[in-house]
Amino acid sequence: MAALFTLTAALYVAAAALYLDFLGRGRERSAGAGAALLGLGAALHFAFLLAEGLRGASPVGADIQQALSVASWLVALGLLATTRGKPRLRVLGAFVTPVTLLLFLGAGFRRGVAVVGEEMRSALLPVHVAANVLGLVAFALAFGVAVAYLVQERQLRRKQLGALFQRLPPLDVLDALSFRLVATGFPMFTLGVVTGTVWAVQRDPSAPAIDATQTVGLLAWATFAMVLLLRVVVGFRGRRAAFGTALGFLGACAVLVGYVVRKDGGS
Repeated sequence: MAALFTLTAALYVAAAALYLDFLGRGRERSAGAGAALLGLGAALHFAFLLAEGLRGASPVGADIQQALSVASWLVALGLLATTRGKPRLRVLGAFVTPVTLLLFLGAGFRRGVAVVGEEMRSALLPVHVAANVLGLVAFALAFGVAVAYLVQERQLRRKQLGALFQRLPPLDVLDALSFRLVATGFPMFTLGVVTGTVWAVQRDPSAPAIDATQTVGLLAWATFAMVLLLRVVVGFRGRRAAFGTALGFLGACAVLVGYVVRKDGGS
């Protein structure tokens, strides 16, 4: 298992490096090789998930690390699906693959994190975890697109219309893709927030409805809600929408960090 984890991580590192080389130098071979290594890494990642499943681990109820691992794998698959047959979008790998890698490495961080006990499980827990994972995947992809938008917008604002500008997709393409991804992830994230709150109350009715980690999650949810609302109502878009999307994802990541380091291992 350790060797499979290490090899998968190494392939994700190599894929990220190749995508970044394509972003910086424009080497077409780097983009193709990056996609190939990312696909190979995703295949080994799937084997890793299967091996954990054979050991009795469940991705939707055992611990936060397994949920992170599944999220990392789905982000890699989402990137490959999004960029397949679209050469102008391949550069997004430079922004998304590092997120895949960080999520996967987070899945290997097990110090002080316990498996969710039987007394803490309920029918809501798998729904809560699955909804959060799917929302996180869409937001991770949207984050990569938003960062690409900010880089491209900066190039345009400074009138630096060189090779980097030519490799990045047009701003309207990035903006529309970011909107679709946030709109896809938001209902899932909303379901995760609601089921998580209900599950917490069922687990301990005397405890506060939300703790510090859940408060950060609500702030991340509110950020995405505001981005979507302003987009639909007042045509909010461009750099401000990209900043909002990036900020919402970072908030969601803060929630993950809180779950990883908390001692009880709750999800």
